[in-house]
Amino acid sequence: MSGFDLRVFDMFGRKERRALQLLNEHLDLVVKIVEDLSSLISLIAGEKAEPNIIDVKIEMLSIQESFADDAYLKSLVTICNGAFFSGLREDFINLFNSIDDIADFAKDSSQILARSKLDEAIRRYYEDGEASLSRFLDKILTSVKVLRETVSELQRDVSKVLKNAIHVKELEEEADDIKWKMLRAIFSHRSEMDVLTLLELKEFLLTLDEIADAAAHSSEILITIVTKARA
Repeated sequence: MSGFDLRVFDMFGRKERRALQLLNEHLDLVVKIVEDLSSLISLIAGEKAEPNIIDVKIEMLSIQESFADDAYLKSLVTICNGAFFSGLREDFINLFNSIDDIADFAKDSSQILARSKLDEAIRRYYEDGEASLSRFLDKILTSVKVLRETVSELQRDVSKVLKNAIHVKELEEEADDIKWKMLRAIFSHRSEMDVLTLLELKEFLLTLDEIADAAAHSSEILITIVTKARA
């Protein structure tokens, strides 16, 4: 096995390992938020979505995001109190920030659903060929799940970290492509939709896209961490 295949952080001490554990715990919460957001949108796309159930799920997403924020702040305190990561403190703080952004954008997306009347638009575009909301959500959710796998590999295999990090970037680009196809399709039928709904739908798609962007940014930070750790 080459040196490049060794664990990045096999020399870490107790405090560093604890911070990595917190990072994984934080990501578990974030992945659950994005999964529940995807399930919420799928529920709205159904014909028998009960408004009260949707409201409860949106409220639960807000509560989950608060838990993720608590985990994020706890992790920052741990890093600032002595987990030095061999000079990588700032990179890990940036990583925690970027991962927390994923949860923030997921919550923001749910809040748009709470204040907007997008049910009919979501049903219309949820299954619409290649430029569908369901495919868009699948790329977004998969990017966050692969990011979690990437972080879990930090203490095992550098090559997998790099491979997965690149995959996250590829998924973000694929999601971005679907987003623009959807926007073109939506605006080509703008005469069939009132202006407010059109603008809210655009805001919704752009906010969802921010989730994949934050996952991609997190993967870039991971590449930086690996590069510095192996220098």
